[in-house]
Amino acid sequence: MALPGKEPVVAQVASISVECADCGRNRWWRPDQLKRFGVNGNTPLSALSGRIVCSACRADGLPGTTISIQAAFIDERQRVRSEAQMLSDREVPVEGAGRG
Repeated sequence: MALPGKEPVVAQVASISVECADCGRNRWWRPDQLKRFGVNGNTPLSALSGRIVCSACRADGLPGTTISIQAAFIDERQRVRSEAQMLSDREVPVEGAGRG
């Protein structure tokens, strides 16, 4: 998450939901899929709505700019817990075990 007083940026999210209010189309995008809109990891989330447009509306000749965005943030603690659980579930052979 963002530090207190700092605006959250794209690099802090796992995925972004983009919904068009005009046509109802909704898509989840990973941050790396937003490069075509000139977005990088340092782009503030508040700047996304001005950069992303609905391609379905644009194809129909509409502006496609009535976009709402919702971010799913990365939970670093959950990622670390999941990795630790995965590692503890693995069986690790111990050298010399079972030899008489």
